[in-house]
Amino acid sequence: MATATAGSPRASAQVASPVESSPGDQANFDSSPVGGLPEEPVKSSVSPQPSPSWREPSGAQPSPAPPADISVDLNGDDPTPPTSPGGNNQPMSPARSTYSHGTHGASFSRDPPPQGIMARTMAQLSAATNRMVHKVQAYRAKAAARKQGGKLLLQQLQDESGAKDPSLVPGIMITPPPDPRYTTPTLSQTLKYKIFGAPGPIDPATGRVEIPDPVAAKASTWYKVKGSRRRTSQQMAVKLGKAQKHHDEDFELLWAGVQRQELLLNKIKTDGKRLAAAIQEQADAAKSMASHIASLAETSIELGEGPEADARRAVVERARQLMEVMDVMDQDVRPACLEQLNSSVNKPVGQLCEEFPTYQQCVDKRTHYMLDMDAYERKLQKARQFSKDPAKVPHREEQFTKAQRRYTYFSDKLVEDLTLLDANRYELAGFLIEGFVEMQEFQSQRQKDVLAGLAQGKLPPKQ
Repeated sequence: MATATAGSPRASAQVASPVESSPGDQANFDSSPVGGLPEEPVKSSVSPQPSPSWREPSGAQPSPAPPADISVDLNGDDPTPPTSPGGNNQPMSPARSTYSHGTHGASFSRDPPPQGIMARTMAQLSAATNRMVHKVQAYRAKAAARKQGGKLLLQQLQDESGAKDPSLVPGIMITPPPDPRYTTPTLSQTLKYKIFGAPGPIDPATGRVEIPDPVAAKASTWYKVKGSRRRTSQQMAVKLGKAQKHHDEDFELLWAGVQRQELLLNKIKTDGKRLAAAIQEQADAAKSMASHIASLAETSIELGEGPEADARRAVVERARQLMEVMDVMDQDVRPACLEQLNSSVNKPVGQLCEEFPTYQQCVDKRTHYMLDMDAYERKLQKARQFSKDPAKVPHREEQFTKAQRRYTYFSDKLVEDLTLLDANRYELAGFLIEGFVEMQEFQSQRQKDVLAGLAQGKLPPKQ
């Protein structure tokens, strides 16, 4: 039997550890017989799965540097069989050949694959949706902050005017039971007394039913339900013509002026943003226009000598001066003008819009107190005309008096605050006028100082 040589594939297969073959590795192997021996398949203990050629087997040493006579065809053709280090033409064994065709013939890029039209469209829609979500969240946060501010302002006004004092709350008063000497209880009153119990005894000194806990009575759900029903009934009576609506033209004009002031501040804030964007757009358009004009004077040929060439060189120099001035305008003047606009107008107006008092809840509460006063006045008139029980009229009179006092105290305090806020608009307008004029003067002066350099060396007019 013939003995296998050291460089034969069989000997290499017996010595080398089993490695995972790849398409690149197989491309560098030569299957021609060596020394007259037929080629036998190399058996491996692992399944032949493709793997990257740069990944070494477990426990193997790093591959040696490739010999100088290895040549690989980058066009994808079969490579030239590598020779052994001794210089003979015998092909190297598969265990020593670790340079695959795939690593030398292919180019790898870490750039992301190009996106299609649908992918780009979905990305744009996703970005637009995210922007819209952020805007909605910011709007809701701002609305929640304003609502909380209005609630705190309402509590402050109620505390200062004493509107929460139980002595000024007519809704917690208990209606005395009808005197059986003058009237008999109705069916609804009888059922009410059966379910909720009869009212307490009447105080002979005041003629009223004592309230056990005024604070708890005011915080109860039943108190809020009765108040809502009472105001709704009053509004329906006004619509049906059975009652007259309480008009206060002075307050309506005052409140309209405050609302107009807040609306104008928001408009000034929007106009300030538009003006900043216009300054930016104007500067960009001016620089682009100057660049195009200066491009007309560019030339790649020698101008030569003579009067005509001197005139052309003057135009080229003038174009260079123009571009230098526009660079200064873009890098210095425009940022300074935007900063001046922001500090003198935009920033103060934005702060005023954020901190503008929210009196809407206070105005709504004043309307509720007014409806309560009108409702108790209507009940008092009805008791005076139709009630047979003499104790009913004093009870209604006391309710109307409390509702009237509560409305008057709260309305006076609210009118005082709104009057101060409305009068502040003159001082605010003067501050914004001076800031706007200062910004315009600053912009004009800076542009004039920069453009003064172009006033020298003007081109002579064409004859």
